[in-house]
Amino acid sequence: MKEEFTVAENNLQSALHDANNERALIYLDIFREIRERHGEKEAIDIIRAALETRGRAFGKTLKKYAPRDFRGLCDAFAYVPDGGKMFEPQEVRCDAEGLELKMRKCPLKEAWQSAGVTDRDLGLLLHCASAMDVGTMDEAGFQLDIRTWEPGEEGCCSLRITEQAD
Repeated sequence: MKEEFTVAENNLQSALHDANNERALIYLDIFREIRERHGEKEAIDIIRAALETRGRAFGKTLKKYAPRDFRGLCDAFAYVPDGGKMFEPQEVRCDAEGLELKMRKCPLKEAWQSAGVTDRDLGLLLHCASAMDVGTMDEAGFQLDIRTWEPGEEGCCSLRITEQAD
């Protein structure tokens, strides 16, 4: 019976990976189309606005951890949806003052790299995607400082989450 669960779990993990890969490619197609029609600044602005709005929906589920339950926030945010396999979050710090995470992997970044995007576009796309986390944390009642990946850097984004200023 345990073996069946493992097979099912592996199938779910594979489906989750495939869905995130597809999500990344959709973001890429939308970004390229808007950039071609309206310019790069407009593409960035539109995608960031849309993803921040989407992030706010998830942020509503995290409000119960504000203003300072950083352990609860970490458990509910950093390890979803698959216990941390997809992003491999490294807890740099989690204490009464805040939460700092380094994402050692990113399915979006990996998909964009596989699609052959330039490092410059990879940086722009990650900047766009980070707006989802901005919306999530703002709606949840936290302050987020995020540093997205830069060429030559290991892993992906670094997040510093603290109590939201009044």
